[in-house]
Parts: sequence; C-alpha cells; structure tokens
Amino acid sequence: MSVYPAVPVVRREDFAPDVACEVYELGSRRREPAAVKELTSRQVTIGRMMATGAKDAAIAHELGLSLRTIRAEISALIAGLGARSRFQAGCLLVRRFG
Repeated sequence: MSVYPAVPVVRREDFAPDVACEVYELGSRRREPAAVKELTSRQVTIGRMMATGAKDAAIAHELGLSLRTIRAEISALIAGLGARSRFQAGCLLVRRFG
C-alpha cells in the first residue's frame, strides 16, 4: 500500500505566510541573514503586493508604472534584502515589516 493516498495535498496557500517562511528557511543553507540595505517605500509597497502573489503586470497596472520599472524594483528589492529568490524576498519582507 502506498502512503501517498493517505497524505492530504498540502498547498502553500494553506499556511500563514510566517509558517511558509519558516519551512522555507529550514531548507535554506544560509546560517544567518544577510545585512539588509535600506529599501524605498516603493520597493516595500511592491514587495507587499508581490508577497500576496500578485503578478508583475498586475502590480504595474495597480501602481501606474511600467512593467520594466516593476521588474527593476523587484530586482533591487531582492538584492537589498540579500535574498536568493523572489519567495525568500517576500518572506524576509514580511518578517521585517510585518
């Protein structure tokens, strides 16, 4: 008998953001967080929208900015937080700014 039918499907959406971040960090090889650079208010706004799962095009439309600007801000946000991925940047942003 396989164990897979007995295990319910678990989706990331089923967990609170802080729980998903904890699980992600457990698998991370980083021992300590990188130094965080100052973020602009626009980067924080974009990061919060990004953390809710909003796509780049939706963020651009909502803020009245170009898609290219949004992508540049997301890259700066990821670098500013010392993250290795978009998801990790969202986790670090939630931890830092709530």
